[in-house]
Amino acid sequence: MTDVKWLKKHSRKRIQIVRAHQSSRQARLVKLADKMCNLRDIIASPPAGWSLEQRRKYFDWAKEVVDQIRGTNSCLERRFDQLYEKRP
Repeated sequence: MTDVKWLKKHSRKRIQIVRAHQSSRQARLVKLADKMCNLRDIIASPPAGWSLEQRRKYFDWAKEVVDQIRGTNSCLERRFDQLYEKRP
């Protein structure tokens, strides 16, 4: 589930999207929870130096990842969607 640091950031992010559905159910739950926490953090206290565009890109990327693992936990997915609706 961890990024491969030797690849460029764009490639690492694309790989997460492509491989998300191949993870175990437990790994998908962790990934879903992680994305939810990250969105909450960005909403409450955006990272220093992140532009509005960067925050929006992160939200959209997180949604692409979560869309690949839908069906894992409908309650958590609904909560993710509620957080996504608060996209900056």
